[in-house]
Amino acid sequence: MVNLNKYKVIFCTIILALILLPQNSFAAAGKIVGRIVDASTKQPIAGANVLIEGSSMGAATDLNGEYFILNIPPGTYSVRASIIGYRTVSQTGVDVKINHTTNLDFQLEETVLEYDAVVVNAERPLVEKDKTSTRHFVSAEEISVRPTNDFTSLLSVLPGIDQSSTGELSVRRGSIDQVAFLIDGMRASNPLDYEPYTNINLSSVQEMEIITGGFNAEYGQAQSGVFNIVTKEGSEKFQVFTELRWTPPRKPHFGTAFYDYSTSRYWENTHARHLQWWIDNPDQWVDMQGIPGNDPNAGMTPEEAYNHYIQTHQPLTDYTNQSGYVGEVSIGGPLFPLNDLFFFASGKFRSVPPVTGNSYRKRGEWFDGTFKLSYNIKPSLKLMASGFVGLTESNIGMEYINEAFISSYGLESKYAYYDFSGYPVNKSNGQTIQLTHILNPSTFYQIQFSRIYRLKSQSTFPGDEAGWENGVPLTDNLRAVNEFGGSIPGGYSNYYGLYTSGYYYRGEDKNTDFTLSADLTSQLNTKWQLKGGGDFSYYILDRYQEAKAFNAIEVGKYFPYEGNLYFQNKLEFEGLIINAGLRYDFYNSNNKNYENLFDPFGTFGKAPGEPATPQTSSTKTYGQLSPRLGVSHPISENTVLHFSYGHFFQRANFGDYGEGTSVLGILNTYLTDPGTGIYAPYNLGNRNLKPRKTVEYELGVEHNIGGIV
Repeated sequence: MVNLNKYKVIFCTIILALILLPQNSFAAAGKIVGRIVDASTKQPIAGANVLIEGSSMGAATDLNGEYFILNIPPGTYSVRASIIGYRTVSQTGVDVKINHTTNLDFQLEETVLEYDAVVVNAERPLVEKDKTSTRHFVSAEEISVRPTNDFTSLLSVLPGIDQSSTGELSVRRGSIDQVAFLIDGMRASNPLDYEPYTNINLSSVQEMEIITGGFNAEYGQAQSGVFNIVTKEGSEKFQVFTELRWTPPRKPHFGTAFYDYSTSRYWENTHARHLQWWIDNPDQWVDMQGIPGNDPNAGMTPEEAYNHYIQTHQPLTDYTNQSGYVGEVSIGGPLFPLNDLFFFASGKFRSVPPVTGNSYRKRGEWFDGTFKLSYNIKPSLKLMASGFVGLTESNIGMEYINEAFISSYGLESKYAYYDFSGYPVNKSNGQTIQLTHILNPSTFYQIQFSRIYRLKSQSTFPGDEAGWENGVPLTDNLRAVNEFGGSIPGGYSNYYGLYTSGYYYRGEDKNTDFTLSADLTSQLNTKWQLKGGGDFSYYILDRYQEAKAFNAIEVGKYFPYEGNLYFQNKLEFEGLIINAGLRYDFYNSNNKNYENLFDPFGTFGKAPGEPATPQTSSTKTYGQLSPRLGVSHPISENTVLHFSYGHFFQRANFGDYGEGTSVLGILNTYLTDPGTGIYAPYNLGNRNLKPRKTVEYELGVEHNIGGIV
């Protein structure tokens, strides 16, 4: 069980200490290119200096007056151009985005003054010329003015992204497991079923790149889109952000509250919650042995039956009278006494009441934290360490109404917990170390190592261990029927307590992902950028799953691996931008194939103790070569036509959760013991399952009409 009490104390202390302090931001990689000319003659100026103010990043123009600056963290900057004999010009409000080229030209005027400067506000173009597919950028400034502090709510308002009634996201009608979810280059998803970690703190986000169309060769293991999140870095100034939101008590669903005893809509309010009804109708209730109350052998008096009913039909949660709250704190700045060492950390604690009365937990609680350390070893060498942690105490019925439970058991079972989904525990954490080395002004490389851990367990309710083996549904002693002999809804054998249909399954999975990656970027000139790299991932999947109804169990460790190599070009001309690349993905489940589908473990016909004789072979490596092409044609300053085409590769799930009734994964190995002592297969994942492949085309046009795109 996750214990969040210590996080509550730490978090509340930080909130009180920082509630009146201000905020700021910083973080990782866009590009500025441009041309500097004489304002009068329009001739190029060679040797002019271009500097991003407040940093050491800059460049000098070539003989054509052209320059470029690489590896710029996303954000808004002031850029200064200067050369002896010309008036210095600064452009403010220059917006830099992830994987985006910002064009910034200067016109310098001759001057005889020793110092003469001009400041110009840079205009942010509504139509982006180098966008070769559908993508959206959300900056820290935009996040700060949005009326939400929830990551999924922020995503759901973007074009092409939808959110279901249960909070599940879909991208262009593709499920969320078809999306690559990256945090500072980390693949932040469960390797077993691709479930992403979406509880990222918004105050820690510097910028998000959301791609819902075709994407470049550097991205893989996705079919529907890419969510690329860059978190903030610390800077030389201390930065603090605090936020506290409170939700007053409310009824979080339509209709009458579960435990509203003043309404006549519920049969119990007008009948069963009154002692006189039990006295007047002894034929419509039974004792603990099922003997009707009007039978002389009944073991309960009407008063005893009534008292037992009242004791077992009390509200499970006070869900309409509880408030919710969420608090978030982030802080960043320099770490003394070391120079050029900066930090940024954030924490969010959320506590909410359940949305229905059947929740086992009285409240849901979440803690999510991020951190980042960056050390500028020297101007050309930077070391960064970052990570996240997520702790969850929730269950079915906490944030969304379980429609399956309501439709199966109705409001008549409002005194029964959602037991078939059990008692879940979820923990996540990830760490990344990244080294960036600038070889020269036009070339740099990055090496990154990351580890991600995900614990997901499902068990019986605390104190109810016997319920797994011996638990049966409990029903109350009402047997009320109408004049035609039909059972009365709310008055006949309603479920209560811990059991409705019993637990479906239990288990504990501990999945770890180790990934080593490297990327090299070189800007050959202002028109041509080359980028290449790859990564390799090794997994440790420690699995335990057990299905009650089928007496099936899976216990074991798996060690699959996968990797990729990619190469891409970006060509930028005045009327044509091309992103062209090639990617190779591969994976191996690193297990064994069972050749005899009728007797995979070689146990049929064997006596207890007799050795099994399975027919097996080693699993093979599956791979795919995926071409990617994106073209943008800027027709004018206000109109851009784009086209993209690509092959997209994604391996199937390594496994899944639940009773094992659906063989969706590669590595599932559910076994069943029929009582002979010899395990037989209940189901097996398909070790030879080929990867999923999508071929996507996209054609789009963007036009700016009076400020509306």
